[in-house]
Amino acid sequence: MGTMEEKLNLAKKYGLSKQDLKGFLRNIYLSRKLDDAEIRMRKQNKAFFQISSAGHEGILSAIAKVLKPNYDYFIPYYRDRALCLALGVTPYEMLCQANGNVGDKSSHGRQMPAHWGHEAYNIISKSSCTGTQFLQACGIAESGQFFKELKDQGVDTSNYSYHGDEIVYTSSGDGTTSQGEFWEGLTTACVNKLPIMFLVEDNGYAISVPVEVQTPGGSISKALAEFPGLKVFRCDGNCPIDSYATAVESSDYIRKERGPVLVHANVTRPYSHSLSDDHKNYRTQKELEKELEEDVFNSFPRLLISAGFISEEENSELLKEVSSEVKEAMEQTFQTPWPKIETSTDHVFSHDIDVTSNDFETVPNFSGKDDIPMALALNKTLKSEDEKN
Repeated sequence: MGTMEEKLNLAKKYGLSKQDLKGFLRNIYLSRKLDDAEIRMRKQNKAFFQISSAGHEGILSAIAKVLKPNYDYFIPYYRDRALCLALGVTPYEMLCQANGNVGDKSSHGRQMPAHWGHEAYNIISKSSCTGTQFLQACGIAESGQFFKELKDQGVDTSNYSYHGDEIVYTSSGDGTTSQGEFWEGLTTACVNKLPIMFLVEDNGYAISVPVEVQTPGGSISKALAEFPGLKVFRCDGNCPIDSYATAVESSDYIRKERGPVLVHANVTRPYSHSLSDDHKNYRTQKELEKELEEDVFNSFPRLLISAGFISEEENSELLKEVSSEVKEAMEQTFQTPWPKIETSTDHVFSHDIDVTSNDFETVPNFSGKDDIPMALALNKTLKSEDEKN
């Protein structure tokens, strides 16, 4: 977006200090160096999978500064490392997930890497199937409406994490917007006016398929411009300043209007889709060189240095500091044990209630009609159970 002067004016307009901008840069560096660390771990067979967040760090660092951990709810997709770092997840915890050991706060070594989750920050882990997070986000948002109804009825909700203006954040790449769940989620959110931020991180490729082939008009925001009930925002995801301004505007809208928004952020993908892919097979050298120029890892420090917010030496020192932090986290990760085999079935069922006990047995009471359709029988059963609980 725009010239350096325009970007700095935008930063001033939205109250971003020099320290805030340096904070963005640090988080960008930290996320990228963790990607690089995991790639090395994978090559050493000390990580089981790697899919990077490279190129997406600008928009994610900005949104994390606007939304609230342990207040709002987050169902991020696999490239949202920078978001989770800025919300509070530590480099050690992330590398433990890559290694599959007990330091992993997401699943205690039970899930693949990049399945972000952390109870302390309301980060909810998604499944491996792309797109499933959208309907889960709708369910969380609908639960907020349920708590509002309870509160309106005079029920005390103080023991629950309900505030009344929460935002449910969920995200994906541009390719996943072709999945049915994305459209189901949008429809549900718009019809029911749910407070959801749908972030689409558009890096131009669904693995090896260009966005202009995958998406109508080559732009999801263009395709959804007239979607009823949906407020659409677009930003340069490579610029944390523009991203922050959009995050403020979109989050303010959701908290006030309690309706869904789509944030369409254009980002880069300087690394291949994953270590199972080589993007040089389907991208030109000219395109890769242009993307290297736009990559937030290169373009944002260049902006801060040009604006005099940070010197070349300070930038080098920051990068060195972050690299040292990641190296220390990796060493700590390798000293952390893997889960014991006998714990593999923990958390499948409740630790407090024996679901196989006689407590759940009841004497059947056969009454009423015996020739009603199966669908009606199921509906009546569910209604009866809902009334009891």
